[in-house]
Amino acid sequence: MHNKRFPLLIVLLLTGFLSGHVSAQQTTSNLKREQNWADQVVDTVVVGEPVWLNARQQKFLALYAPSAQGGNRGVILVHGRGVHPAWGFIDNLRVDLTEAGFYTLSLQLPILEADAPFGTYGKTFPEAFERIDAGIQYLKGKGVQHVLLLGHSTGAMTAVAYAAKYPQAPISGIVAIGLSTFPNGPDSMRPAIMLKSVHIPVFDIYGSNDLHEVLSYNNARRTAAQTAGNKGYSAVRVPGANHFFTDQYDALKKHILNWLGRNALP
Repeated sequence: MHNKRFPLLIVLLLTGFLSGHVSAQQTTSNLKREQNWADQVVDTVVVGEPVWLNARQQKFLALYAPSAQGGNRGVILVHGRGVHPAWGFIDNLRVDLTEAGFYTLSLQLPILEADAPFGTYGKTFPEAFERIDAGIQYLKGKGVQHVLLLGHSTGAMTAVAYAAKYPQAPISGIVAIGLSTFPNGPDSMRPAIMLKSVHIPVFDIYGSNDLHEVLSYNNARRTAAQTAGNKGYSAVRVPGANHFFTDQYDALKKHILNWLGRNALP
């Protein structure tokens, strides 16, 4: 006798978590704050469209835009702590990358209370990984074959930790902007540990006036990549730039597009 539930189980396993992990845990995010951000963001989107994805039985906002040039390359953008997928230069890159030939999907990552200490964001990473899974699944459904992650600050930490913990995940590279470290936190918040297990290309870009948590560990990050034998790791320090690349967006965009031109698969 055929079990009619079996195909459904296969679908859930395949579509739920591309990196091979399944979770029945509750959300770690402050959903009220997420909704407040969504209420402000959704009606202001000019390029692309808001879409709602699911993880841990909760919907979350993402901003999708198709490539202006077609093709099959995509970038998933992950913001820093406490903000939203249309924040600052993340939104600028989301738009500019579509013009450069990439499908883009900017995700709402889990957020905590407004006054939550930096280190407490470590507990949100497993849920953030599941949201990245959902984002990859969404882009794959649009015909995107080559997906890269681009993150800023804790978003960059999340992207690196995701690649380290799920090496079989279908991602082709990482752009890590202002890659921060929380030295007393879990390994997932310590990129110099995570990079020892990352073998895909990584672009580590930061400002000469970046945060102490970024600048103090740049040599450790490079050494970790060398330990991993990752010849696709490269780092650039942008003169005069701070953690948010204030008045330095053009330089940030130029470096990223140049790196993607060399490392993103056709």
